[in-house]
Amino acid sequence: MGRVTISDSLAKQRCALYLRGLGYKNIARPKGQSCDLLAEKNGLTYMFEIKYSSKRSGFGFFGTVMFTELFQAVTNEDRYYFLVCRGGNSGKWLFKLFSLEDFLRFCTLTTPIGHYRMTFDSKENVQVPRFGKKSVLITKMMIRDIWKRYRKVKP
Repeated sequence: MGRVTISDSLAKQRCALYLRGLGYKNIARPKGQSCDLLAEKNGLTYMFEIKYSSKRSGFGFFGTVMFTELFQAVTNEDRYYFLVCRGGNSGKWLFKLFSLEDFLRFCTLTTPIGHYRMTFDSKENVQVPRFGKKSVLITKMMIRDIWKRYRKVKP
């Protein structure tokens, strides 16, 4: 089975260059954090979540923002930014940096989200992968509880 992915690797590279132009240094891609880039400026470390669109034209942007990202932003509000960008291999890039407060003006609550992951062997038999130690499997009880809480804020 072929695998189709849309990589944001180029966007992360371009965003790193953009941030460098704004005076940020030691720009790195962190592991295990709810942000795409870390960068230093004036002795402080900042977090950046990249929201990327590869659309070549038009002015609209649409995407998801994970609650883990939002929680990280809320708990580090003075050092967490959302960097919206658009571009591609061939040309002009657009970058817009938002504080949490500014970014939230564009966000609506849809539904809580879960991730799924599965593996297929060569005979297309599906297998459950090994999940990491910190992974929490979703249960029916969890779904009911989260839904109940969610409906209180979004009837």
